[in-house]
Amino acid sequence: MSIAINVITTANHTRCFTQQNDDRINEIFRNLGSCTKLFASRVLILGSATETEIFSPSSITRIEIVTTRDLTEFLPKQLTMGKMTITSLPPDALDKTRQSRIDDENVSGRIDFFFEGGDTLPSWIEGIRPSDTSERLMNLTKLFEQPVLLYKLPQGGIGLMNPAVMTRAVIKSGAITLPSGAWQVEPVC
Repeated sequence: MSIAINVITTANHTRCFTQQNDDRINEIFRNLGSCTKLFASRVLILGSATETEIFSPSSITRIEIVTTRDLTEFLPKQLTMGKMTITSLPPDALDKTRQSRIDDENVSGRIDFFFEGGDTLPSWIEGIRPSDTSERLMNLTKLFEQPVLLYKLPQGGIGLMNPAVMTRAVIKSGAITLPSGAWQVEPVC
């Protein structure tokens, strides 16, 4: 087995790494159990026989781990998204995205995440819509307060977003109940 790891920074740079040793891959997977602390850590160190890279986690927008293995068993229970799934959209799928849909029980639609430095993550969200209006509103208002947001990769694997460096999220659907104090406006640019 092999995995690829992509680290995207707030400087909008992507560093790509790979690992093919099963023991080292399993060690990386086991470390996912503490991923809620990842972006609050002092450093993230990725090393090899030829070089060592030290990242400031507060300057990382997201980390992607590309693998065919299901990583759910390694993730903290509170992160497994439960009723909602976010999947990144590859560039060739952006024009072919299905129609967003929100009804009383389900939600599906395009959501784009924007980060400091210009990184953008187009994605698709779908799942069971909370029946309680206050829970739905809380999901919107607490988005930037999460320690990490999880998303799936279409080729297999997961991504970890750093909400602390997220500048905005755009839900490509209207007709949602907005929290009190929200400004109701129409976009023009």
